[in-house]
Amino acid sequence: MKNLSSIFMISLVAMALCSCQDVIDIELRDADRKYVIEGSVVQGVDSAVVRVSRTTSYFDTSGPEAITDAEVELTLPDGTVRVLEHVSEGYYKVMGITPSTNATYSLKVRVDDEIFTAAAYMPESVSIDSLTFKPVLNFFGPPPQGPPKFRAFLNFQDPIARNYYRAVFEGASDSGDKLDEIQVFDDELTNGNYIEIPVFNREYELGDTANVALQTMDADVYKFFDTFESAASADAGSPFSAAPDNPISNIQGGAIGVFAAYSRSEASYVVVE
Repeated sequence: MKNLSSIFMISLVAMALCSCQDVIDIELRDADRKYVIEGSVVQGVDSAVVRVSRTTSYFDTSGPEAITDAEVELTLPDGTVRVLEHVSEGYYKVMGITPSTNATYSLKVRVDDEIFTAAAYMPESVSIDSLTFKPVLNFFGPPPQGPPKFRAFLNFQDPIARNYYRAVFEGASDSGDKLDEIQVFDDELTNGNYIEIPVFNREYELGDTANVALQTMDADVYKFFDTFESAASADAGSPFSAAPDNPISNIQGGAIGVFAAYSRSEASYVVVE
């Protein structure tokens, strides 16, 4: 289970500069800039969005450079090729698709003379059985003051096959209404079992509505998220700054990033006593 957060620190030996009268020039090596491709196809969503950008120097705080003149194509399982149109700031979109499970989707991106490709398999969706809530307990002292807090538990039957999951939650009282927190896990130790997964990154109060999407993905996409945490740069706000190591990508051709195909099931529950 991975929380999509990270810490990347860099320091210079300032004391040495202050204590010496001689000027000391330190040459800092900068990582090569790379193209970044981030895109997905999602079951139940009739559009696909792909972002194309390029990493900046670690010392450049302006963020990734949006690529607005790329050629982006999505190949559907039946061989149909759809062209994605640029909509804004490096985002490309195609409408009118009907994603299906047990199928492979392919992506091709051309930037100048460089071509990048990726393929992602969309597994069968796994149904959510329920979302249950348990009080948050303080094992080291009295419970916190104020309204009681609850932790959510996602419950479902894992199929007898190797599966890779993303649990995406929204609706906590302190975090707005965006699906912006994700937990990633697999069934290596629980294959074929009934699974109860605690939601570590959210706490709820009575009356809150918790919305959850359980997504499944292929092994290569899971590997990307599994290495996301150690590669991401908190300073740059993205795992695609020019860091020494990047997440293991399923993009071929030298770009970094990920192209994913997610099946999904959804559920909504109100926290009650």
